[in-house]
Amino acid sequence: MPATTQMPGADFSSALSVSPERQEAVERLERLQQQYELLQRRIARVEEGSEPLDGSSLTALRMRLDGLREDLERQRRRASGQCCNCGGGCRG
Repeated sequence: MPATTQMPGADFSSALSVSPERQEAVERLERLQQQYELLQRRIARVEEGSEPLDGSSLTALRMRLDGLREDLERQRRRASGQCCNCGGGCRG
């Protein structure tokens, strides 16, 4: 099985302060990272043939992985004080 690829900057807790808002952001990033890694492993198992698809197409799983990757990047930018590329100068 291929090694899982961890998104760059995946250790979010050390980069943020401990305010309640920051703690929530850290927890959200950690959950997204965990979902990303689990889905990445599932795709690898499907590609290897060790796990059958249960109604989900491989294309749909890959699309979800891409969406999670984009969400992680956006949340990471927001946590570091940058615009999340929303087009609104990061007001939301």
